[in-house]
Amino acid sequence: MTWMDRWIQKQRINRAIQYIPSESTVLDIGCFQGELFKHMGKRLGMGYGIDPLLPGTIENHRFTLFKGHFPDTWKLKVKLNCVTMLAVLEHIPAEQHQRTVNRIFDALVPGGLVILTVPSNQADRLLSPLKRLGIIQGMSLEEHYGFKSADTKILFEKAGFRLIKHRSFQFGLNNLFVFMRIE
Repeated sequence: MTWMDRWIQKQRINRAIQYIPSESTVLDIGCFQGELFKHMGKRLGMGYGIDPLLPGTIENHRFTLFKGHFPDTWKLKVKLNCVTMLAVLEHIPAEQHQRTVNRIFDALVPGGLVILTVPSNQADRLLSPLKRLGIIQGMSLEEHYGFKSADTKILFEKAGFRLIKHRSFQFGLNNLFVFMRIE
């Protein structure tokens, strides 16, 4: 990762973390190396992460990271207070979106939160040249499937979530969404 990749990642984490209640049991989909959990420190109750790029399972006294894709390789029957997806939804093929969101709904306790960041449609036009120049590595940009950030609300509300917060950041190139499971 370049310094710019780390800065962008830290911006996402800083935006999301303020909505994660202390002592929560959290699933971070697309956890990379567990940076979100490390940043939360003692505020984290228990963390579970899943990412296809992990070399294998990584365990710590506060979190466990698994190699794999959600929901296909997620087998734990833990009730979660919060699910995070920071720059992940745009990497999931459209035909898998509703199934993924429905499984998130099932994994959360009533009142549980989903916190996600989704780039605006203009972001790829900026990220591609930055990657060519070597300023960013732009993890898995080739997997951006043209997801429109405006579709996020529709997708989650269809599964039974209610939008709590939507805010753009990084000069409008990124979006933070916070949804609550309603039951």
